[in-house]
Amino acid sequence: MGAEGADIFLVYAKTDEKGKPQTSLSVFVVERDMGVEVKHVYGLLGTRGGGAGRIIFKNAKVPAENLIGAEGAGGLIFNQMMIPERMTSAAGALGGARELLKIAARYSDRRKAFGQKIRSFQGVSFKVADSIMDIDAASALVHASAKSVDAYGSTGMTRRLVSEAKRYATEMAWRVTNSAMQILGGIGYTNIYPVERALRDARLAMIWTGTSEIMNLIIQHEYYKEVLGEKASIMDLEADAPEADKEEEKIYE
Repeated sequence: MGAEGADIFLVYAKTDEKGKPQTSLSVFVVERDMGVEVKHVYGLLGTRGGGAGRIIFKNAKVPAENLIGAEGAGGLIFNQMMIPERMTSAAGALGGARELLKIAARYSDRRKAFGQKIRSFQGVSFKVADSIMDIDAASALVHASAKSVDAYGSTGMTRRLVSEAKRYATEMAWRVTNSAMQILGGIGYTNIYPVERALRDARLAMIWTGTSEIMNLIIQHEYYKEVLGEKASIMDLEADAPEADKEEEKIYE
């Protein structure tokens, strides 16, 4: 994003060819006139105001004072940055979905078919019920994740919660937007309503700042660390079985 129109770029560059991936990246502020050249501006399905494109660095020289943080700290900085980035993606998807459902609900209360408002048909009203339940669940998760970040900062638990919030909220927005368009029918596919644009925009939310698949990697990784590293609790549910002591029956290989 920003290839078209941006004057300043945040660039992650490998500064240690022999170092480990997580410690060999550094972050720089690079100004356009330092040798940044835009080779192609992409046409996008949605979020068309972002100016996404491919840039190259042509004999670019960046002064040392443009280094952000310490050399080799790019991985750490990236992980810290992704917390607000992903929370923004989650919260933005949540707010968008909420407003789109309002449009669909109001439309269904005015549009008539077979002599009655279409909201009286379960095929329509149940989509509204499913959507608001989805929105409320996402709202609770996003709020809990934000509270966790405020309280604990960047930890394994907060990374897991933020990843859950980002994935669930963006996928929820995609489902709700599709339902909104289905409720509006053919007019929802036109630019008379903003639903068609929202549908195009919502698709990117499941990709940028980390795909849903990357979110899954983080979620399971942090959860395994939590479960396998925790001390025995007062209540051991695994032992709450009539023959839980038959260790010879618990075959793992």
